[in-house]
Amino acid sequence: MSSRNLGAIYPGIFSERLECGSVFVGREQSSGPFLYNPFELYLSGALTSPNLMVFGQIGYGKSAFVKALLSRHVEIGYRGCVLDPKGEYRALVRRLNGSTFSFGEAPGGGLNPLATLAGGQSDTNSMSNHYARLDNLVITFNAVLQREVSSLESFVLDECLSDIERRCNELDLFDIHRSLMGMRDSQLRGFGGFAPDASHSAGQMALELRRYLFGDLQGIIDGPKGTGNQMSLSEHFLHVDLFSAHRPESMRVGVPVFLALLSKQLARASSRYLIALDEAWLALASPGCIGFFRSYWKLARGYGISNIAVVHRSEDLSASGDIGSVSEKVANGLVSDSQTFVIFHLDPT
Repeated sequence: MSSRNLGAIYPGIFSERLECGSVFVGREQSSGPFLYNPFELYLSGALTSPNLMVFGQIGYGKSAFVKALLSRHVEIGYRGCVLDPKGEYRALVRRLNGSTFSFGEAPGGGLNPLATLAGGQSDTNSMSNHYARLDNLVITFNAVLQREVSSLESFVLDECLSDIERRCNELDLFDIHRSLMGMRDSQLRGFGGFAPDASHSAGQMALELRRYLFGDLQGIIDGPKGTGNQMSLSEHFLHVDLFSAHRPESMRVGVPVFLALLSKQLARASSRYLIALDEAWLALASPGCIGFFRSYWKLARGYGISNIAVVHRSEDLSASGDIGSVSEKVANGLVSDSQTFVIFHLDPT
């Protein structure tokens, strides 16, 4: 039996000290304070991945640990973000003077996937911004339709977006809805023999979108033009409250749109983020979220982020999809792409 074996069996008693200057997490039973900072440990070579998985039964301290880890990193200059399906992080947001965004609170208060992000390029009609908007638009309709858009539907969205951009600098989904409902003959001619199918696809997408703009699902993706009322992704601590809406569409549609906007922010940001995903199995059961979390875990080092997934048991990740499904494979892949595991009393079964 080596000291390495003992350290694996009895962490905190026989484990080697991590060379880390911050952040205080707790005390080891034999060697004083235990410090943990995934970014410092990655830069020093002690870790090859800054991602964490937190397991444990209810009432054993998972949430307290994650809240402490987030707050102590934010207090020394890092940025934090938490997706909160249970509403447990509201007090922490107040203490850190962060901001909260809630889906479905009021009509017109949702996200706008076509909004110009703060700090973005001033030329809003540039091709790079066009394709960034189109990417967000496709992601939005993937979530709304609960399937991937077809090649023809993507072409229709591209044509509508281009037509609006020739007339407007700032866009929202209401512009897209009007364009889909009233595609002109001059636009349809570009589809050649597919013009009747294109017109039908445009109408179907407009009808699906209508519920989110004028129906019972307002407040999720009906945000205004510009950046003024857009969720502030530059806050030092951002709380995405999924509990207040009490609607599955907030997770299925709102979260993929939020993640699309966050990805654009992360690609430009110089600050390091900790992104916590409470009840991770719930988000991973949403098809629109799967690809984002896979890329977040795979590209954490490039983005400069540390992902924290919180679940009760490892089996909860497998339950995010059917056996052999993409959801299950992605969920299990998150474990492989994490190197720190925090365990608070697992069920022996």
